[in-house]
Amino acid sequence: MSPNTLIICPVFNEGHHLEGLVNEFKQATFKGELLFVNSGSEDNSSLIIKNSGFKYISLDKNLGVGNAIVQGIRFALDNNFEVVCVIAGNGKMRPKYIDKLTKPISEEGYDFVQGSRYLDSIQQTMPLFRKIMIPVVTRVFSSLFSYKFSDATCGFRAFHINLIKLCSFNIEAKWLRGYAFEPYFFSNVLLDKSVSKKEVSVTMDYPEKKI
Repeated sequence: MSPNTLIICPVFNEGHHLEGLVNEFKQATFKGELLFVNSGSEDNSSLIIKNSGFKYISLDKNLGVGNAIVQGIRFALDNNFEVVCVIAGNGKMRPKYIDKLTKPISEEGYDFVQGSRYLDSIQQTMPLFRKIMIPVVTRVFSSLFSYKFSDATCGFRAFHINLIKLCSFNIEAKWLRGYAFEPYFFSNVLLDKSVSKKEVSVTMDYPEKKI
């Protein structure tokens, strides 16, 4: 039997993107259960999520995307999910790639899978600032952690829940509630040579004239 998979989608004031993303989730084929984590949204995100038909939890206050992801991970731990995938609620990440991220874990035994916008020669639509900075940041990370990979900043990732169960830090620490959780967790994965990891090719969409 394949491991149980939870797809965590953190949301904060994404009403302008969310209906399209919900429809995309419904049209996509992927193995696993989707969980929206409504991080204290003040727009119509709550209503869209409630009417989506997917599972969700609602947080009273927005403490940051890191906190929203951690609460999703807590749900995974409490409900015995084995594989966790994180996908943004802003519509930039495509649900059709979920299985591409999770299958190496559930079927091949990998611990961590990172999405990459640079593995293939597919033309990526992204702002000029990102086109310049992502390769620079990636080279710095690769040098610091002595691990060669192509995309350090893509947040489209999947991992086995054991990485959380065995981690040496408190995932609910206050300083991780904002944007720190994802890069800190990623850094720990890179530092641990016993963690089996790989990249898979994904594409992401960006609104025009925005960084």
